[in-house]
Amino acid sequence: MRIRRWFIYRAHREIRIERGADPNCRYCEGVGGWFGAHDVYPEPDLEVCPCNDGPRVRIPLWRRSPASYSTEPPF
Repeated sequence: MRIRRWFIYRAHREIRIERGADPNCRYCEGVGGWFGAHDVYPEPDLEVCPCNDGPRVRIPLWRRSPASYSTEPPF
């Protein structure tokens, strides 16, 4: 789910809240980065814009209690 610059999604046993790139950024124009050339590597690498370096929150979800597991074999 996305709310303006914020992304909220459920990963494996956790909920993550992250801030995306600024759509009014003058460096990346809202993309979140740009491809920069390096002398060592022949292919360009993605450089992350400072506007995309926002807060990231991870909320762990609780494990299920052992009583809620099924006692039947899976096959």
